[in-house]
Amino acid sequence: ANLVRYNFFAEQGAFGRDEEGRLVVDPERMGRAIDALAARLLTIQGDGDYEAAGALEERYGRLTPELQAALDRIEQAGIPVDIRFEQGLSVLGDRLEPADD
Repeated sequence: ANLVRYNFFAEQGAFGRDEEGRLVVDPERMGRAIDALAARLLTIQGDGDYEAAGALEERYGRLTPELQAALDRIEQAGIPVDIRFEQGLSVLGDRLEPADD
């Protein structure tokens, strides 16, 4: 699913690269790309169109050499990619106090 989103957004021009090769988001294009992908996914799901789902995955669900190179640079730089923030009552425990009214 992440590859589908990345490649779809790339095709839609939702982001580009700056002079140093870093990704730069175009907010307007990203918004349109999100809307377009959501519409496509909801239509495929609503229609139960297994073939269209497969075609979408086939077209966009591939790791491109450009993305692999970016992932390799992230790994070589030691940038963590698996950060998860724990939240909820089990984390807060008795530190959760009612709001003042």
